[in-house]
Amino acid sequence: MDKVDEYPGNPAVPQSASPDATIGIPVFNGENYLEEAIKSALCQTADDLELVVCDNASTDRTAEIVKDHAADDPRITYLRNETNIGAARNYNRVWAEGRGRYFKWLAHDDRMKPEYLERTIPVLDARPEVVLCNSRVDYIDADGTVFDQYDGILSEASHARPSDRFAAIVLKSHSCVDFFGLLRRDAMENSLRHGTFHGADRAFLAQMALRGEFAHIRDPLVEMREHPNRYTRQNISVQARQTWHDGDRGRRFEVPSLILYRKYREIVAQEASLTPEERRRCNQVLTQWWFTNWNAVRVAVDGVSNVIPGFSTFAENAKVRLFGAAPGHFTKR
Repeated sequence: MDKVDEYPGNPAVPQSASPDATIGIPVFNGENYLEEAIKSALCQTADDLELVVCDNASTDRTAEIVKDHAADDPRITYLRNETNIGAARNYNRVWAEGRGRYFKWLAHDDRMKPEYLERTIPVLDARPEVVLCNSRVDYIDADGTVFDQYDGILSEASHARPSDRFAAIVLKSHSCVDFFGLLRRDAMENSLRHGTFHGADRAFLAQMALRGEFAHIRDPLVEMREHPNRYTRQNISVQARQTWHDGDRGRRFEVPSLILYRKYREIVAQEASLTPEERRRCNQVLTQWWFTNWNAVRVAVDGVSNVIPGFSTFAENAKVRLFGAAPGHFTKR
């Protein structure tokens, strides 16, 4: 990655050498909502934090917005990639540049409520077995109005046994909002983080489930925005989603659902902390995977979509019409 621009904020004010938390915002052409996201991070009541913003070669006012805030707040570091390296590598770069004990990704169009860190950091401080803490989510529309609330998966995946947590993440239908929870940095070392395929957030959560317990706060402390320009609205074909994740390298034959399954198998095989019994139970979960949540059908649809662009969109719309949207997904916003 080419670090062609680094703007570390006002150097006249000293920064914490190792803040409690790093908030990372990966962004590409985010002028529409970026300022709201930045302000929500800087207004945290637990303010021992740093904000790392990595601009993926934006062509709009993204750089101007971040630099204006960085000039007044030393907690902000602005980075810019010379070319668009794909969303996955940009997500991973903000993690790599961070120094906090805990880490949270924040999408440029989402917002944190002021007490998010104040409520989540003490949970991780008090419970070393917990690797991820997140709250309920308020869904907001393009204007910032709350229209729904979503619980995420953590309340159903807070088990002591790794295989039970793994099963909840892998087999239950859920939106991957908890990918944006507060995580232990050391638990993220040598992990998938954000992979270069659609569904990578699901694989990362499954890997974290093998490494430790999850904690869930019942109050909504984050706001996720549903709007027409959201990634899932703009990139609906297999090819478009792969390019979003992997940049120009994404324009090739891919079967994302099959890649996801293979990643599940890899993390189960490679996780050193698993006992033989837990590994066996996780592999049983992966056998069930083919028969839950339309996964076998989804693998076939993804394959066909490489030959017939748009087929995955047709199939997904047909499923929604017949059976309704999956939890945490909205079709009319």
